Amino acid sequence: MSAREGFEKLQSFCVVACERGFLWAWSDTCCIDKDSSAELQEAIGSMFAWYRRSSITVVYLSDVPDTDSLGNSEWFRRGWTLQELLAPRTVLFYTQSWSLYKNLTSSNHKTDIAVLEELERATGIESRFLTHFSPGMDDARSRLQWASSRRTTRPEDIAYSLFGIFNLHLPVLYGELAEKALGRLLAEIISQSGDISVLDWIGDASQFHSCFPAQITSFQMLPLLRPQPNAEEPSAAISQSPSPISSEDSYSPGDVYDFHSLTRVPLARFLNRRLILPCIAHCVTVVHLKGSDRSAPSYTYSIQAFGLRPLEITLPNKLEVETRSRGTLQLVRPWHSKLPGSSAELDAATGEQLLSTLERPFNALLLSQLPHNEHERIASSTRITAQPIDRASILKSKIRIFNIV
Repeated sequence: MSAREGFEKLQSFCVVACERGFLWAWSDTCCIDKDSSAELQEAIGSMFAWYRRSSITVVYLSDVPDTDSLGNSEWFRRGWTLQELLAPRTVLFYTQSWSLYKNLTSSNHKTDIAVLEELERATGIESRFLTHFSPGMDDARSRLQWASSRRTTRPEDIAYSLFGIFNLHLPVLYGELAEKALGRLLAEIISQSGDISVLDWIGDASQFHSCFPAQITSFQMLPLLRPQPNAEEPSAAISQSPSPISSEDSYSPGDVYDFHSLTRVPLARFLNRRLILPCIAHCVTVVHLKGSDRSAPSYTYSIQAFGLRPLEITLPNKLEVETRSRGTLQLVRPWHSKLPGSSAELDAATGEQLLSTLERPFNALLLSQLPHNEHERIASSTRITAQPIDRASILKSKIRIFNIV
């Protein structure tokens, strides 16, 4: 074979495989016929499993000299390599000269403490996920953040490269807009899990849906910290396996729930390009433009809403006068029932803990009312952090089912 760039990498890879006693090796450089749409679809849908079942995954860092740190490699800024890092149980890193990274003779660099610390710094991923990663939708917001600083040659691949990480099987439609591909991914996450953490982003809204971002970079912001229950308090842990919604009738836009019936609130769902979202609603009563920066551009408003302390929001676009009219805007807290058990009512212990949690600041969405009982999200330039006035306002608050487009 010619020792041209691609072949030289392939030859060296095969030498490593032979030296370690393997008769077969698979390289993404040449083992996928990208001219076949059917084969490409199958490869994308199966790739996470292929890496997971590998005896060893060899990572060649072509831009890392023997004396350099692996964190400087472009490999950690590419979209497809995220699953190549997470899926395999055994990984070996090789440098530019095809030497083992730092001459470490370990049979698995994922078990080397020093390498794991470097990987944490380079990726922002905790070592427990690097060593024991399970595909699925648990803590979906964190998984999106891991991918938020990565890039792909084809923009839509940034969504496709996450299908295996979320254990989802969706059509690969090359040529679609990247924001549509990302929107389809986020819609499926909500539909299957009810996870509303994926709504925690700032930036421009997608044309696919107002509650989704146009770009995955909008998830680079760290998620709002969730309060941890005190070890001495009764447990009210988040349910990782929420009960699925059994009927579309559970989603009536007219349904209203009070504090004592929160355990009966259905999970969020995405249906027919509409997000059906339970929210604690706070009607906006006062909107005042404080200032603007036309070079950005951005507009800062002081806001007052029923049951909330006064706050400021920064938006990329100016609110129209008719949008600012009384009752048109809502500041909402997306709701996901976190209380265990099948009881439809709160007991004293869980009720007290829930009150304590709801008193803390939360990440709010700004919704604008549309005709036909629909709403759309108004994208913000910074996180909208709201806080209830007091316990009395929490007890008076209501959860409504919003139909958001």
